[in-house]
Amino acid sequence: MNHSRSINFLHPFTSQQAIDLFLKVSPFLSLNGPGRVIMWVAKLPPDERNDALQSINMGGEDTGHSEIVGTVQLAFHTSPNGVHRSEVRKLIVDDRYERRGIARALMIELQRVAKEEGSTLCLLDTEAGYAEHFYTKLGWKLIGYVPNYAMTPDGMEKRDAAYMYLEL
Repeated sequence: MNHSRSINFLHPFTSQQAIDLFLKVSPFLSLNGPGRVIMWVAKLPPDERNDALQSINMGGEDTGHSEIVGTVQLAFHTSPNGVHRSEVRKLIVDDRYERRGIARALMIELQRVAKEEGSTLCLLDTEAGYAEHFYTKLGWKLIGYVPNYAMTPDGMEKRDAAYMYLEL
């Protein structure tokens, strides 16, 4: 991943921190109804798998999941007056596989499922200036910016966030 983009963690980002981050989300993956989270994972097709990619566990052993090149999460709101809302959580695609339609495919499926599950309004935040154009092409509208919202992974710079919405 690009080490200058804000994606919820600071470097060094250890395998244990990755596991802890997933464990925070995992209880919500099995919920039904408000508060539920759905996660998608994009994999390379078998004919494109590459030994240069590697995914390791906290013991440093190969997990055998090196074909994973992208992910996104959809979270459904928990409050009674917000059950019609959902939120995109961190769309991430391996830099080596950007501009191949992976992010677009993940978002189109996320939007389809959000609507199918009763969400009529979906929200997201992204680093200002980085992916706004991508989301705009998918129909998302800009709400505005929050200055100095998140630090870069090296902790050296604060970046603005762009908030966006899509009516489904």
